[in-house]
Amino acid sequence: MLSFDSHPVLAELRHVTDEARTVRIALAQALAMESAAAGADTVVEHQADLSALETRRDELLSDESTVDIVTRALTERAAALRLAVTLRRAELRARELGEQADGITARAVRGSRQLTARERARASELREAAERASQALVLQVGSPASADHPIGSSTKRDAVLAAVGSLRLREARIQLREGLLRTAQMRGIIAEATPAVLRGEPVLLLGETGGAKTALAEYLAHSATGEEPELVSGYGDITSAQLIGSHELRAEGGATVTQFAPGPLLRAMIDGRPVILDEVNAMPAEFLKRLNRILQLRPGDTLHVQENSGLPVTIAHGFAILATANEQTPHRYRGLDRLSAELVNRFGAGSYRVHYPDAGRRYDEFPRENALLAAASVVDARGELPPTITADELTRAARAAFVSQQVFAGAHGEGFGDYVSTERDIDGRPGLEETVLAPRTLVAILHKVAASAGSITLDHALSRFVEGVMHAEDRRVLALIISGQGFRIS
Repeated sequence: MLSFDSHPVLAELRHVTDEARTVRIALAQALAMESAAAGADTVVEHQADLSALETRRDELLSDESTVDIVTRALTERAAALRLAVTLRRAELRARELGEQADGITARAVRGSRQLTARERARASELREAAERASQALVLQVGSPASADHPIGSSTKRDAVLAAVGSLRLREARIQLREGLLRTAQMRGIIAEATPAVLRGEPVLLLGETGGAKTALAEYLAHSATGEEPELVSGYGDITSAQLIGSHELRAEGGATVTQFAPGPLLRAMIDGRPVILDEVNAMPAEFLKRLNRILQLRPGDTLHVQENSGLPVTIAHGFAILATANEQTPHRYRGLDRLSAELVNRFGAGSYRVHYPDAGRRYDEFPRENALLAAASVVDARGELPPTITADELTRAARAAFVSQQVFAGAHGEGFGDYVSTERDIDGRPGLEETVLAPRTLVAILHKVAASAGSITLDHALSRFVEGVMHAEDRRVLALIISGQGFRIS
């Protein structure tokens, strides 16, 4: 099967076409410049570049053999795309069946009732159908055993799988821009926690820094209720009165009056919206004591507001508390207090540990979720990488991020000892103490490179990241991990 990457003529034609597209965008920007004098020379340069590229494209296409090759490649590519779309639809259908089963449960929860026998049977049927569809999909994309296999040759199979990967990447790009890449781990937590949010029960998301706990809480809150949540950060000099409410002086009718102003927590109760307590273990102890009681309240219950003379407030439906907290370790996250057992128990079965992507994989395995995150953060709407970042660089950056995340989390798999000093190993401390190439850090670094128009390389951006690490031993370990993936750390 012909490929626009493997065949030299097709590769050049693709390069010329892509470069011409880039120049056209630059030309349009130059024409839109406010200063005509400053933009005139640039316009002429871009027009000359575009003309040269179009001339080269016409030269390539003037050869009949090249036209035949292009026609054949496009025909084969179209056939691969049709198969890829069919497979992707089957993949999404299997996921949709599972979501329909979850939806049956969610409707019952929203109505504060148990599932009927018919609903239980229907949900079971949907989940079985989803499992059958998933198994059929695995068989369909397996290694072709004969010419009558749905995909055919192994070469065609590779092309189809590449096209499926491109479709997945486009979907991941959309999800990331919506705020959350919905990996299998995230989908599992969303499916299980949504009924709790609908019931107004509290949810606690625990995990290491940069693992998308807040993004998950925001997605959960919005998808379950359709409302924008109140967001309260635990850092800063926040007080219990600020969270619940306080009296303020206001001008009214020429006089100064005292009026009670609800805080974000009370506003969420009154309006029937979720509230996110971000980094709850950084919140003041006085508030956490009050929170013990508040976590027991549900929509329909009454809260007597101490800050407002004990006046009662009936909690509206739609209210729920979603809290995030970093892992409790003695060596990091300064300023965080250990959550009391009493407080954690208030969340009951609503506590979920949010792991870094690819958690549980061996160090030598391909980090699929980190790689998907990395690619989705920089590809364009067509699923194409920017010219400043190669697929190889992206893969190596994803591997470096994966290893750093596992070392930071203390995942003692094979290869872990390469990054842990003897002293730390004896003390039972992780190989990285304060800094990690977390998912959000990886995305920020790749964005910086992609937006630099080629002025910043990935090697340089990663070097800057390592250089900014304050902890000397962490700096050494991160440099070792990143350079181990072939990057030049200066």
